Amino acid sequence: MSRILILGGTGETGSWFARYFKDKGYEVAVWGPSGRVDVAERLGVRFAHDMMAEAERSDIVLVSVTIEKTVEVIRQVAPLMRPGSLIMDVTSIKSEPVRAMKTFAPAGVEALGTHPMFGPTMPSMRGQTIILTPVQEKTGRWLNEISSLFQSDGAHVEVLGSEEHDRIMAVVQALTHFAYIGIGSTLKALQFDVENSRRFMSPVYEIMIDFVGRILDQNPELYASIQSNPQAASVRQTFLSQCMMLCEKADCGDMEGFKQMMMQAAEHYGETHQALERSDRVINARIREREGRKKDL
Repeated sequence: MSRILILGGTGETGSWFARYFKDKGYEVAVWGPSGRVDVAERLGVRFAHDMMAEAERSDIVLVSVTIEKTVEVIRQVAPLMRPGSLIMDVTSIKSEPVRAMKTFAPAGVEALGTHPMFGPTMPSMRGQTIILTPVQEKTGRWLNEISSLFQSDGAHVEVLGSEEHDRIMAVVQALTHFAYIGIGSTLKALQFDVENSRRFMSPVYEIMIDFVGRILDQNPELYASIQSNPQAASVRQTFLSQCMMLCEKADCGDMEGFKQMMMQAAEHYGETHQALERSDRVINARIREREGRKKDL
């Protein structure tokens, strides 16, 4: 039976992976800076009171602490690990953790950057995407084993370099979250009655406003740290500059200029009609759900 130590295993994401690996037959130990032994007991796993000693005898050390603490934790535990073992992280930024694992893991210790593209509210990884970022000169049998394990549970696995990962996530995560949080902050600044507005909503508005609420319901520390992606600053600035250009055209009545920006964006986007059809299916499902609720009343 393989031993896995999950650092940050008493947090939401760490607890998710503790349950996952326990179900897979691993001997799981968790550690958290708050010393939440009760969480370990609830998960049915051991709490690692001596993090360093546990790291020395583990087959896998999974780092699931906050982004800003990840590199320091890797620096502490990686040098203690034995040849043939694996250190991996599950943070949403990959360049710095990958660099740290390559720097501090001893010879014979493998390293793997991992980014689950789903949150701990998901019941399983079936249908979810997991990104793996192999660490140069620290990749061996564990890459295939972890990839095969996740795929066997229905996950879609993508393998990327750490720099490419961060470049893509600067849009996929940082920009998307920034835009939704910006809408939420605007609603607050306007003192706009969101609940009352649902009386007049279209299905498109309902879906959009629910996604805003979904993001706002998450851990603010995590979402703030995602913005620390080294490639996100330029993406945010580009977004804001494009918003200002649209705003200026709308404010001065330059409807032709506004339409031109929209048409150019559509041309770059590409398959807009397919996107329309996919979103129509989501909208129609929401309408059926709403009608079903009315019948139940």
